[in-house]
Amino acid sequence: MKLATLGPAGTFSEVAAGLFQPEQNHDIQLLDNLVSCLASVGRECDAAVVPIENLTEGFVSPVVDYLVQRPLRIQAEIRIPVGFQCLSNSTKPTQIWAQFVAAGQCNSYLHKLGLPIIHTASNAASLQALLAAEEASAAIVPHHISCPETLQILSNNIADNPRNETRFVVLSAASEEPEYRKDEHWKSSLLLIDDNDHPGLLVDSLQVFAKQQINLTSIVSRPAGSQFGDYHFFIDFDGHRSEPGVASALEELAAMNNIHWLGSYPAAEIGKQ
Repeated sequence: MKLATLGPAGTFSEVAAGLFQPEQNHDIQLLDNLVSCLASVGRECDAAVVPIENLTEGFVSPVVDYLVQRPLRIQAEIRIPVGFQCLSNSTKPTQIWAQFVAAGQCNSYLHKLGLPIIHTASNAASLQALLAAEEASAAIVPHHISCPETLQILSNNIADNPRNETRFVVLSAASEEPEYRKDEHWKSSLLLIDDNDHPGLLVDSLQVFAKQQINLTSIVSRPAGSQFGDYHFFIDFDGHRSEPGVASALEELAAMNNIHWLGSYPAAEIGKQ
């Protein structure tokens, strides 16, 4: 299987892709941006492994927005810890390179360090800039990156939230879903699409889940882009569509809403598919 994920080499996305069915040795394609990864599904690649939610930053809007336009299927989810370290070529750096998301997740450390921050396009670019630097410098890089011999670890575990993690999903254009097994913990995802015909879309939908005692694990709104007050809703919940309560809820939701079904899949533990 050919898997698309966000490059360059060394990204958290590449780590997540490597955790998906590792015994099958999938061909991992590193692409420049999330939209390219998503657009490649069912075309140049069989599936994509993309981040959809971070514990501190929330949902990844470009991924949710893309699923509104093209409802791919979630085949699996992967959760990995997200941590950072500060590498340096000197004990007294005068500047630091950091990718903008990494900088946002290490804000307290950067404030304490008090150095000018040079933003980069990726964590790999931060490391490459440091390796090429002649002046005393530092860089924030993911914790899974080994420290090169020419550098030193200035500080480890520098993220604001030491328990931070990112949830990735494996997206496919195929309609088949993983085989249902009763002894596993299952999750499901769908999109409620605002078609301007149903006032109270969210309230009525939440009542359907409550009536069937279905636990919602996350819900996020995205603007429909038509007018203020119109939103689509991405919803994750516990259960599999084959279970009677979930099946009844989906039938009732479909009668009142425009639904994009995204799939049922095994719930992941951190560091595992």
